Amino acid sequence: MSLSAARLGVALATWTSATAEVGQRIEVVDGELVVKKVGGNPHHRIATRLALAFEEQWPGSYAAAPGNWAITLAPDGSVLSGRIPDVLVDGPALNEDPVCTEVPRAAVEVWSPGNTLAEMNEKRSEYLKAHLPVLLEAYLTAEQQVHLEWLDNAGHSWRTAATAVGETLLDIPASDAHPAFRVVPNDLLGRGRS
Repeated sequence: MSLSAARLGVALATWTSATAEVGQRIEVVDGELVVKKVGGNPHHRIATRLALAFEEQWPGSYAAAPGNWAITLAPDGSVLSGRIPDVLVDGPALNEDPVCTEVPRAAVEVWSPGNTLAEMNEKRSEYLKAHLPVLLEAYLTAEQQVHLEWLDNAGHSWRTAATAVGETLLDIPASDAHPAFRVVPNDLLGRGRS
């Protein structure tokens, strides 16, 4: 087989039809399918409620929780890097296409205790290089408080625009890159203000 005929990555259809065990997801890393562990119920609850908050607050946006994003495509259209952020925010194509192949408007990663620092940094780096405008990171603290960090793509690095924990409002003003966004972190678990 000649090099030009060789597949460089994973076909979109192969990625979307790959199956995993319960509690796992399949991503594409360096052109290979890789099984990743999924967080538990609080993780999913935070992601689901953030997806709804983006749809409510960003006109014309749709959110998939989780969402398939082909970050890097090979010349033959196969996937070299494909991630499944906990939430992917973009336009109506999220309702029609099984994989986002363009740069979405935003992504959310809800980090679990099982995520390693190396894995977190690898995803941050991939998202930065792909020119993702906004990355919202979330995790549950040891005190069972939701922690949020809003990161804007500054070109060469992520810039923290705001953080909020527990009952403190995350208040992101509108910019040229995105609409305004507001949420009280603990409300994402249904424990917020009454």
